Amino acid sequence: MKYFIAAPFGNYIKLSNAISVTGSWTYQNRPGLFPQILKTLRYTKDGWRNKIGLRNAGIKEGLKRSGLNDVLSLAAIDHWDWINLDSIVPSNTSLEINISCPNLDKDVGAVSLPGFDLWPSTNRDWCICKIPPIATESLIDQIVDSGYSQIHASNTLYSIHGGQSGKLLVPYTNRIIEYIKTKYPHVTIIAGGGVTTKKDAENYFNRGASYVSLGSVCFTPWKIKNILS
Repeated sequence: MKYFIAAPFGNYIKLSNAISVTGSWTYQNRPGLFPQILKTLRYTKDGWRNKIGLRNAGIKEGLKRSGLNDVLSLAAIDHWDWINLDSIVPSNTSLEINISCPNLDKDVGAVSLPGFDLWPSTNRDWCICKIPPIATESLIDQIVDSGYSQIHASNTLYSIHGGQSGKLLVPYTNRIIEYIKTKYPHVTIIAGGGVTTKKDAENYFNRGASYVSLGSVCFTPWKIKNILS
């Protein structure tokens, strides 16, 4: 399988030829998901935009709702969250560590919180770090130095109206792919952002991505079949 269904779409879309990512799950539940969706989810000329801000039912519920073949996306908000999450999540659960939600009301500095480097030290099929589109080279260096060998580029782009997805992410993702392939050829790249056609996916594969993540295209699920074919 060469494709992922990005969170939160992976909560609902399960396909035999793609890996679903559920979440993002936080240590404590964050209520108000559906009111926030109704209030902030909008389609713009640049793509979809939202300000959901990691609203979810919490990791304990996330473990119940996720299947054995799913990848769980985790996010930290408070100082000890990585440690607390590590105490709950089984050591063989595949994970995506999301360090880049643009819709929180604070910058939590997730890579500097205690326990960020715990995740890749265990025996998991997937231990992915999902990074922001504006990730600096020094941030990528820090992530690789922490032991991560699977990186997902990238999350949504910050705007004052909410995280922005769509075609505007393509140049950001291309830049990150080029840097990782040049400096860290051993790192597995999962590329996402603006993938609505098979050609979009092939652009990322041709640049060196090993996998492609499908996100906002899932709002039009009939397009997914053509991409995965």
